[in-house]
Amino acid sequence: MEDKNLKLVDIGCGPIHHPEWINLDLRASDDVKKYNIKKKLPFEDSSVDAIYHSHLLEHLTKDEAYNFLSECHRVLKPGAVMRVVVPDLEQICQEYLVNLEKGFSNNDNLAVKDYYWNKLELFDQMIRKKSGGEMLEAIQSHRNMINEDYIIKRNGDDFKKFFSTDQPVAHKSFVRRKISQAASFIAKVFFSRSGELHKWMYDKLDLKILLTGIGFRGYQVVDYNTSAIIDWEKYNLDKSEFGNYSRKPDSLFVEVIK
Repeated sequence: MEDKNLKLVDIGCGPIHHPEWINLDLRASDDVKKYNIKKKLPFEDSSVDAIYHSHLLEHLTKDEAYNFLSECHRVLKPGAVMRVVVPDLEQICQEYLVNLEKGFSNNDNLAVKDYYWNKLELFDQMIRKKSGGEMLEAIQSHRNMINEDYIIKRNGDDFKKFFSTDQPVAHKSFVRRKISQAASFIAKVFFSRSGELHKWMYDKLDLKILLTGIGFRGYQVVDYNTSAIIDWEKYNLDKSEFGNYSRKPDSLFVEVIK
């Protein structure tokens, strides 16, 4: 049975959020409160029924992440759930090794392009010296070096909106406009402001060590549509708007309880 009194908190929600949740982000909008999560969370001890945060943790240093997760532990009720979604380092590395071997041994041109994108996923957000880095440059100027279908498969809805088209390729002005839109969008959403850089990358073991060390228990790796959070399916926070699959397929989904 639905409990309308549940206090559900989505931290670093960005543009994907649900009005039944308390949504916190660096930028305020409808149903979103402006809040800097590097500060103490604005809730009493043991007062929150569930916490969700997606693709947030990797933008914090290890010390900042520890402090933030400790705050999450403080405000959750005993037995309450926290759902953590991060880019999956293990998955990226597996893709990299497969495409490395296929590209090197078989001269597979698509594998080489996918290998190139894997390296950008791994390193570009950590080492770039200008907004957008090599990922944005690849989208804008090096179209022959990328496989758009693979990028959509790896990185999900945000790229699908701008790469996908039902128009014939012969419509060059349309294609140029789509490229420009994609580059502008990616620069704005992925590569702008202080949240641009990844400070750390997580796999299932690293995250388990971190969360259990803080005091969380019941560590589980789950799917995009599987959760102990009541009525999770109706919120569509991890579900693609294009079908029954993850909106961020490069993700590791983890749940723990206090």
